[in-house]
Amino acid sequence: MWRTPYMEKRMHIKKLRKGCLLRAGILATLLCGPGFATEAKAQFNLGMTGRLMAPTAEMNETGTFMIGGNFMPEKGNPFGYHTGNYFVDFTLFSFLELAYRETLLKTTYMTSKPKFNQQDRSFSLKVRVLKEGKYRPALSIGAHDPYKNLGNNYYRGIYGVATKHLDLKGNVLMLTVGYLGWTGDRNVLQDGVFGSVSFSPVWCRNLSVMAEYDTHQVNLGLSAKLWKHLSLNAFTEGFDCIAGGVRYECTLWH
Repeated sequence: MWRTPYMEKRMHIKKLRKGCLLRAGILATLLCGPGFATEAKAQFNLGMTGRLMAPTAEMNETGTFMIGGNFMPEKGNPFGYHTGNYFVDFTLFSFLELAYRETLLKTTYMTSKPKFNQQDRSFSLKVRVLKEGKYRPALSIGAHDPYKNLGNNYYRGIYGVATKHLDLKGNVLMLTVGYLGWTGDRNVLQDGVFGSVSFSPVWCRNLSVMAEYDTHQVNLGLSAKLWKHLSLNAFTEGFDCIAGGVRYECTLWH
């Protein structure tokens, strides 16, 4: 059958639409299929349970191990250039979480031009003092980068935080409020109150839409969990820049 150029163009557009719908369907299946309905929960920039920049009182189940890395844009870190970190996190008990991270530093150590040849080492811990109940929130206390050997405490801070989950006909709304103190002059966060809201729809529980106030700015972001183990996230820091990361998690024991 002979086709005019207009007919060829229409067929090409239909093929493109089918391809887009197929890819969208595959992505929706990965995100929202029954085998993947696990809520992602993480303080993404520091590699712990929490939200975007601010912590929460929630904990992973005992024996959960996480490993991953994050892109940290220039405006969202204290170093003055784009960088990143990588981390490991372990929930040793149902009430205790430990994390260790390395942040890439650009220095002139043994070189004439700045290069990524140094790393800032820091760790965090969180202790849950009260488990969430039907009417009461979970309560946790924690610390980031509490001591130093050499260099600066870029992430230093101590916090107390309360978190409550609300079931809205299968949709999950999580509310968090807390206070961060002892931050020092190098931390991108400041002493003060922080809070966050996240929403996970019933049709895609492993997808979370988040908004938070991290003591000095508002952040918005998304997180998604794939195959029960891989989590992806992207968010704006104060609407000035975009950060993101990836992590792998598994449960070593129950």
